[in-house]
Amino acid sequence: MDITKANSEAWDKEVDDKNWWTRIIDEEKIINAKNGKPEIWVTPSVNVPLSWIFPLKGKRVLNACGGGGQQTPILSAFGSLVTVIDISNKQLEQDRIALEKYNLKGEIVKGSVLSLPFEDQSFDHIVNPCSLNFIDDLDKVYSEFYRVLKKGGSLIFGISNPILYIFDDKKIEKKLKVKYTLPFSDTSSLSKKELERRLRKQDTVEFSHTLSSIISNLLDYGFVIDGFFSDSSGFEPLDSFVSDSYLAFKAIKVK
Repeated sequence: MDITKANSEAWDKEVDDKNWWTRIIDEEKIINAKNGKPEIWVTPSVNVPLSWIFPLKGKRVLNACGGGGQQTPILSAFGSLVTVIDISNKQLEQDRIALEKYNLKGEIVKGSVLSLPFEDQSFDHIVNPCSLNFIDDLDKVYSEFYRVLKKGGSLIFGISNPILYIFDDKKIEKKLKVKYTLPFSDTSSLSKKELERRLRKQDTVEFSHTLSSIISNLLDYGFVIDGFFSDSSGFEPLDSFVSDSYLAFKAIKVK
């Protein structure tokens, strides 16, 4: 199956359904960014520390998988030279609308982080809002991020804690029931009928990855982890079970 195509269509549907990650930010956040206090998030609710964001001012920044009218206009208002890439046409359209609405500049590119259409060392920094769980080949993504990032540049990204994928998502609204082994993959953990049902509904295709693939592979490529924080899901039954539902990293390319 074509995972990229399936998730592209799924995120187009998420825009229609007004998913939180697809809603254009309000003017107050643009004003804050222009005043030197950008509110950037790569996980659901905790803002990225300002100390991580300050070095991005005046620099060329890739907002990877970052459509939705959120990080792109904020980075532009802060003074970054921002390029956004996303597989979803409607997510990119949200960025176009936001940039035009607030009279901001930014380059918009349709494409996948599995094969970035940019030259080596094109960007000073990369921001990647929580999206790597929609990609099966995490190693390939790290390879592409490393390739297009300049030495000394930062990679700021969020990712779901793998443990979230052990639960039966059909029953999670009522109770937490352990159902799956890890690592989870919609393409192999679900039955053929369940997967076909998800695709018919235009649900996203997701992968849990492992802590080893998230952290060790990052280090193997020549990144050094320079910062970390965790975030909750905002869903009380789940947060009562695991408080670190989402993980955020700042990594520096040193090799």
